Amino acid sequence: MSQNVIVQPLDAQRDFARAVLDSLPGLLLVTAVAIVANVVAPKLEAYPLFKTYLSLKDFILAIIFGMIIRNTVGVPAVFQPGLRYSTILTKTGIVVMGASYSLAGLVSVGAQALVFIALFLFGTALVMMWLCRKMGMSSSLGACLAAGMSVCGVSATIAIAPAVKAKNEDMAYSIAVVLMFGLLALIAFPLVGRIFNLTAGQFGAFAGVGIVNSAQVLAAGFGYSQDAGIVAGIYNIGRVVFLPFVVLMLALMAAAQEAAQGNEVGTINKWQMIRDKFPVFVLGFLAIVCLNTMGMLSKSEVKVAKIFMEWAFLLGFASIGLTTRLADLRAAGFSGFLFGFGVAGIKAALALVVVLLFMN
Repeated sequence: MSQNVIVQPLDAQRDFARAVLDSLPGLLLVTAVAIVANVVAPKLEAYPLFKTYLSLKDFILAIIFGMIIRNTVGVPAVFQPGLRYSTILTKTGIVVMGASYSLAGLVSVGAQALVFIALFLFGTALVMMWLCRKMGMSSSLGACLAAGMSVCGVSATIAIAPAVKAKNEDMAYSIAVVLMFGLLALIAFPLVGRIFNLTAGQFGAFAGVGIVNSAQVLAAGFGYSQDAGIVAGIYNIGRVVFLPFVVLMLALMAAAQEAAQGNEVGTINKWQMIRDKFPVFVLGFLAIVCLNTMGMLSKSEVKVAKIFMEWAFLLGFASIGLTTRLADLRAAGFSGFLFGFGVAGIKAALALVVVLLFMN
């Protein structure tokens, strides 16, 4: 038995070392893309077009450069293991972002944000399910589209899929629609913000509600300004907090739709679904906010945390770009393109109207 105890840790160490070595080429590629984006972004601001209208900060450039590489020369298999950390990197950035807030500041921004988010998230989900039913789509596809277009894009689609027994084609269709709109939003939203002269708070809310994919919310927010990115981050956190509740609502609606058609429906464990889908990393964010509120973080530590946050996001976005294949976007087809952009465009326009009328 003692020999087995010794062998198992050694095997675990070897597996860890192998995973690190396998990931190293991809991580170096991600780092290179992030550094290039960080260097190029300030140089673009020397040109009036990019300084005044087409704002391409390093966060957005990291995604664009990564996509260019992926969809031209391609990314060889040796780099693939190192590209799987995009979610970990962006979630780490969100946790560390807590150093930018105090509880009082979080409540002042978050209270309004939660109301704004709840209205748009649940409203969009309900409208999407109704539209999908009217268009004769399956309940599983409707739930995937409703989750993806209302909550947080790809993550929400993946979260709802098992609950509604969605097919791989349903997921691919929904994700393609989400990514198509999100890629355009990265360029269009900052431009709209400058046309309407939105403040950092207004733009953060506009992006946080109007853009459907979490990573693209953050990229567009920080692409507009540092303060806009911080506000967009709060809205993004609010969205993922609502994720399990929206998923539960859509699962129940899909089950009711199936039952109405005479199909057999399994039992849904509501509390287990909420517990399984709850975004645990949000608790880490709140813990850092509390530490900052209690004065346990010095000014120099907060400054280091902001730099760490920026690079965590930058590396995460570069990784997202390197894993985005434009060929996958064909899954939705032209009809999916029109349907997704129509709903997402109306949602974004309404978000802009609300921001202009009710937010100073």
